Amino acid sequence: MLIGSLFTGAGGLDMAVEQFTGATPAWFVEFDPNPSKVLARHWPQVPNYGDVTAIEWPGMEPIDILTAGYPCQPFSHAGKRKGHNDERHLWPYVADAIGALRPRLVVLENVAGHLSLGGAAVVGDLARLGFDARWGVVRASDAGAAHRRARLFIVAADNAREHGDRYMERQPRGAEPANGHSGAVATLLPTPTRRDHKGRNQRNDATCLPGALLPTPVVNDMGAGKTVDDWDAQRDFGTYQAAVDRWATVIGRPAPDPTIPGTNGPRLSARFTEWLMGWPDGWVTDTDGISHSAALKICGNGVVPQQAVLALHLLGVSE
Repeated sequence: MLIGSLFTGAGGLDMAVEQFTGATPAWFVEFDPNPSKVLARHWPQVPNYGDVTAIEWPGMEPIDILTAGYPCQPFSHAGKRKGHNDERHLWPYVADAIGALRPRLVVLENVAGHLSLGGAAVVGDLARLGFDARWGVVRASDAGAAHRRARLFIVAADNAREHGDRYMERQPRGAEPANGHSGAVATLLPTPTRRDHKGRNQRNDATCLPGALLPTPVVNDMGAGKTVDDWDAQRDFGTYQAAVDRWATVIGRPAPDPTIPGTNGPRLSARFTEWLMGWPDGWVTDTDGISHSAALKICGNGVVPQQAVLALHLLGVSE
């Protein structure tokens, strides 16, 4: 089975689909040069066609599964939520690809805010194209991650094909997260944002609202009498320790240092953010030609593979 992937980023969604279905990437469509370097490093034989607006879909290699993490800015609560009026609204190009290529299965990912802004139009377009869709919001913490990171996943199967149980079960498997990870057993790390690498002293109240990944770092946030150096040396995450330990167990490696030295004080480590995303160590940060800020942006825009695998399971996609 072959995967065609639009707006691939660093390949987190494709890692999940590969693991879950056994399919392999046939081609990517990723226009950003930095994540494209990550793709070229890990899938050197897979072509990347770049600009989704310039592709003639009938000429593309046929695929079984199409994945897309189309730009979230039109729907994100972190932005102005202009939806269809945002110039970055690129869903119509994804719909064109689906209509022309007729994949057996479609896997889409976006911010949770897309559910209430634009999501209904996407499901409607899928129905118009002859695809039966299921959707739901799954948190990274549901898969054991140390931060909440709620995301909308939509899966759809071509109802004109005799896909049977190979791609979609007749009934979803239920909404209970696997392995008992409900996200409520520990204080979770707020999801990192692109601003977090600038070393700002923002406090966190552990509500998982957008903000700094950890207390970055204010002495009071580290515990009475602790300095930033003490925190780094002792690897003491304070109220977040249980969440950090849980994720370390899930992905099989301990958390790296969360901060690195910066001109204006400690700043968020890209390698730590990569760890939070559940990606292999160095997946982004060991790729040549990517700056620290670019690595953080790639991580911030990426997909937690373990979360996506759980979403596929819960939405009834067959392995």
